Amino acid sequence: MRLTLTEPVHAVMIDTDLVFLDIDADTYFCLPLPAGLARLEGERLETPDPQLGEELVAAGLAHHDEVEGGPSRRRPPPPPSQTARRLLELAGQPDARIRPAHLGALAAAIGAGLASRGRTFRQLIEAHTEAAGAGSVALDRLLSDIAVWRRLAPWLPLDGVCLFRSGMLAAFLRSLGHRPTWVFGVRTWPFQAHCWLQVEDIALDDEAERLCAFAPILGV
Repeated sequence: MRLTLTEPVHAVMIDTDLVFLDIDADTYFCLPLPAGLARLEGERLETPDPQLGEELVAAGLAHHDEVEGGPSRRRPPPPPSQTARRLLELAGQPDARIRPAHLGALAAAIGAGLASRGRTFRQLIEAHTEAAGAGSVALDRLLSDIAVWRRLAPWLPLDGVCLFRSGMLAAFLRSLGHRPTWVFGVRTWPFQAHCWLQVEDIALDDEAERLCAFAPILGV
């Protein structure tokens, strides 16, 4: 049986575990399966078990695939192999001077943090996507702006939730012209969900060695 994930649902296969993320419900669902019972390719899902397929359709996770082709979703990038913190250390003395543009970006970050408390998960993702813009910025400037953020972060109202922390940093970097990818990943046994910011293969707010344990399920 061939299925297509419904619009709010994203999924990833980790070994034989099928993990779903419903961005409307802000819910993850892990389905352990026997080997060979499901195959996932982008938003396309195939299973030789009609009962499993109908249960996924009934749960609103997928619908019957009746149309070939159509637009494909943007796939999340693979986990990063480098860490901004480490690159800054190797750079020696990065330029971390606070400029007027950084103060405006800081205001945007604080505003995003305050607004996030009243927004749904979908609204947070859409706000990031709509504000990301186009173009690219040189790596040295990105690292310089990250160095400034690291100077300012101890004084900011950050809490321990990765969604909140990454959202504030994303707003800060967007205001400075960067286009970070907001990546959401999962791991199983034990199940854990996490998110981080990434540019190319560089983790901006976490350690690459830690993130390699997560399978990206969504990237915006």
